[in-house]
Amino acid sequence: MSLVIQHPEKVDEPVEAKGYAEVISRVAAEGQPVIVQRDGIDLAAIVPLAYLNELMEALAMEEAQRIAKGLDLRRIGKENPPPQSWFDNDEPKPF
Repeated sequence: MSLVIQHPEKVDEPVEAKGYAEVISRVAAEGQPVIVQRDGIDLAAIVPLAYLNELMEALAMEEAQRIAKGLDLRRIGKENPPPQSWFDNDEPKPF
């Protein structure tokens, strides 16, 4: 899934809980991320859950690729060959 990243809107930090609820509702309804500021300084971002999921998936993929680069697949294949039973029957093989 590829999301079109929208430029976040900036809002002043809400003083009351109702203000936070309105910001969160807007993010959820419009899919627009919002940066919360205090005294003109960026404090936090409220993003749609789909953005967070996409980010977590991208980070997990990056980590998996980093780990895979460090594996010696030829050595692993020689030390841990598949069982002979995988080759004994006539069903289609995935390799």
